[in-house]
Amino acid sequence: MRWLLLALFALTYIAISARRLRWLPVGRPSVALIGACAMVSLGALAGPRGLTPEDALLAVDPGTMALLTGMMMLAAALELGGFFERATRWVLARAHRPVPLLYAVTLGAGVLSALLVNDAVCLLATPLVMLLCQRTGAPRVPFVLAVAMGSNAGSAMTLAGNPQNMLVARLSGLSYARYALLAAPAGMAALLVTAASLHWMFRRQLAAETTVESPPPAPPPSALLVVSLVALLGFTVAALLGAHLPFGAVTAASVALLAAGRRAHELLDRVDWTVLVFFAGLFILVAALRRTGLPDEALAALTRVLPPQGAQGKALLIGVLMVGSQIVSNVPLILLLEPWIRGFPDAGQAWVLTALVSTLAGNLTLLGSVANIIVIERAGAQDEVGFRSYTRVGLPVTLLSTAAALLLLWLLG
Repeated sequence: MRWLLLALFALTYIAISARRLRWLPVGRPSVALIGACAMVSLGALAGPRGLTPEDALLAVDPGTMALLTGMMMLAAALELGGFFERATRWVLARAHRPVPLLYAVTLGAGVLSALLVNDAVCLLATPLVMLLCQRTGAPRVPFVLAVAMGSNAGSAMTLAGNPQNMLVARLSGLSYARYALLAAPAGMAALLVTAASLHWMFRRQLAAETTVESPPPAPPPSALLVVSLVALLGFTVAALLGAHLPFGAVTAASVALLAAGRRAHELLDRVDWTVLVFFAGLFILVAALRRTGLPDEALAALTRVLPPQGAQGKALLIGVLMVGSQIVSNVPLILLLEPWIRGFPDAGQAWVLTALVSTLAGNLTLLGSVANIIVIERAGAQDEVGFRSYTRVGLPVTLLSTAAALLLLWLLG
């Protein structure tokens, strides 16, 4: 029965990873939820090795879900307040050639993802970046990749930048300030290398001159925009001072909801609730797999052969994170590796490595990060950016950016 549950888990992930399934055209969030329910139902026949419905509900971590919800609501409030439109005007007024525009998009997506959450930034910013390409005549593909890869790399700088870092915050007990002190410089180095790598690989497409029309002056900032920015700043300061991250995010989002007034329903409509369904399904899937005992047995065998000690243990952790993130995605991978990571002599450093490397590994392939899928689908670039074409760019970008981040982390540590 344990192996049957493992097979069902693998089948679910194949369905999640596939670009399109004609026999199950329901989307990735629905597949994750269906797979989770199937794992629990089948687990009823597995006795102690199965996950009960009560345990399945408890497996969905409320802290991670609350933090993700709060950050997505803040991002939606900024979008409703006109922040991304104003940012587009600002870039258009200053970037008159494709190369500066590429750097502006990559770095902008990265910094915003560090402050908000990469999935929400990709969801809201991608249509505006495509509008930038339309107005300037810049090639679309480099900018599609700039949004996806920039947001992934930049989100590594904070514990609120992406779902896997939010999970690491809950599992490790790392404070927002301690992680940022160690990882923010490394993440910024990775972000700069990502921008430079994209520039080099697309230098011919970006060499053409473009004509940029001066955008009309922006209207005065709305009250919602001002309040949302203040709420985001307040959350960041509170997080640096050690406040409870999930509660801080939900509180900041509540302030934005109050500022939205009668438009609060529009703010909620802009939140991608399917992301929450997707991650809830992943939590249950991984919990059901762990209940079988197979992952723990595999990790125990790995630890006997290669103990998590010294440089060899860290190198193994980096390799497992890089490869594993492409197979089962970074969030479930971290859940599966949690017992092994806790066994490292310096568990705090191992958790920092886990957050940093699993995030940067999201740029390796199209399936390495949910943010990549969001950008491709929002840009309508499925025919322009496939798995192979993405990997041809993602492989060197990931290797170079990860090397830069790890080098700086080593120098600062």
